[in-house]
Amino acid sequence: MKQNLKRIPKKVGTKIRSKVIATLLRMRHRAITCKNQILINNFFHDHFDLDYTRHEDVRTVVETMMTARRTHRNRMHAYFKKFPSKEAALLKPHPDTTEEQWKELCDLFTSEAFMKRSEQNKKNRSKLTVNHAAGSRSFQRTRACMKNQESGNINPAELYKKNYTNKDGIWTSEGAREIYERMDAFQRKCDLEGKTYTEIEVYSEILGKKSGYVRGLGRAHQLAKARDEIEAMRAAREKDLQEFAKKQAEMEATLRDHREEQRVEQERIRLEQEERMKREQERMRVSTRSAWNKSTCERSKSAYGQKYRRNWRRKCPL
Repeated sequence: MKQNLKRIPKKVGTKIRSKVIATLLRMRHRAITCKNQILINNFFHDHFDLDYTRHEDVRTVVETMMTARRTHRNRMHAYFKKFPSKEAALLKPHPDTTEEQWKELCDLFTSEAFMKRSEQNKKNRSKLTVNHAAGSRSFQRTRACMKNQESGNINPAELYKKNYTNKDGIWTSEGAREIYERMDAFQRKCDLEGKTYTEIEVYSEILGKKSGYVRGLGRAHQLAKARDEIEAMRAAREKDLQEFAKKQAEMEATLRDHREEQRVEQERIRLEQEERMKREQERMRVSTRSAWNKSTCERSKSAYGQKYRRNWRRKCPL
């Protein structure tokens, strides 16, 4: 599965640079998703087994195409800007294009609409406070690699750190490090309060929401879908909590029954011991009384015999 995920962008990049769909470089997102859907479907159908009745597969195809288109067009534009003028650029086409394709691209790069949009994109880019270090790897691929295979869980703060630090563990910016610390503090607070959280909730809480997707997770997490996922996760957590409460109540009932059985058994043993002690004490009293009576009787007999002998001697002095 991971190998197929890696092959899709490579295949798309190769096809984008080919003559078959090079004209898509000049098209907008709507044109690609609507007018050229058949072309895209045929291309992917030849290389990958995708289900175009599933919204997820269609969105993956379209977004992969758009990313490859932007990447290739940016390369072409960077090459075009090396020349002082359009005429100079036309004299030396890019090696990956034909003269006809290069002329169309030069016309695109010098058009008023493209130049206006390019300037606006530069301004927007300058406002960016953090830059990710994931390169061409999508956030979802990074997320899949970091997911716990046993539990399926992932640490949102560590996912953010992975995307915004380089190979040496150095942050791309101080702002990214501060965001990570806020995420980590938020997760620790939830853990201390015994609350559960999802990566969507953490990212939405710290980074805020943007129309169309969840910040920091890429466009794979659409807000509408994210809300559904959150509700589903909350429902699942609620169900788990109910099951846990039910099991806990059953365990407590079992424990109470066990304690009651222990108490009854201990009470029975105590009563038996008390009864045994009473019988032993009664036996000892009876034995003591019998011994005392016997001793008293013997003393009486002895005293009577001595008195009788004294009287007899008096009567019979001889």
